[in-house]
Amino acid sequence: MSWLTSLFSFISAPIADLSGSYRERKRIAAEMAASIATAEGNLKLAKLDAEAKRLANQEGNDADYDLQVLKNRRESIMDEIIITVFLGLFIAHFVPQLQPYMADGWQAMGYKGAPWYFEFVIVGIAVSTLGLMRLFRAFWGSKNTKGSSHPL
Repeated sequence: MSWLTSLFSFISAPIADLSGSYRERKRIAAEMAASIATAEGNLKLAKLDAEAKRLANQEGNDADYDLQVLKNRRESIMDEIIITVFLGLFIAHFVPQLQPYMADGWQAMGYKGAPWYFEFVIVGIAVSTLGLMRLFRAFWGSKNTKGSSHPL
């Protein structure tokens, strides 16, 4: 009977080894899939965390910029002169008697109307006068979503 046990062991041992290694490979593959899923989840969390930190940093920088601009305005009269000139030009567009002169002036410089940088300066005045850096970002962000290529 010992020879029968040896024969049975001789035949069944390779089959057992094959099925055992197959199970081991399946276990390792399942562990690797779980590790990959965990790593992908951690990567997504890290990206979201980095974006949240970047936005919080940007908010802090905007607030610091607004405070610095307001502080600098106290020490110079040139800001008031520039603001007065550009607001005068802006208001002149709405005075019927001055509109032909404004249109002719822009045409003389090669524009069909007020150029994009005039709009930029008016928004800049609002930002610097009122300390509205967030308004500036929102304004240019909405322009960018409409297909404009103005940088923030």
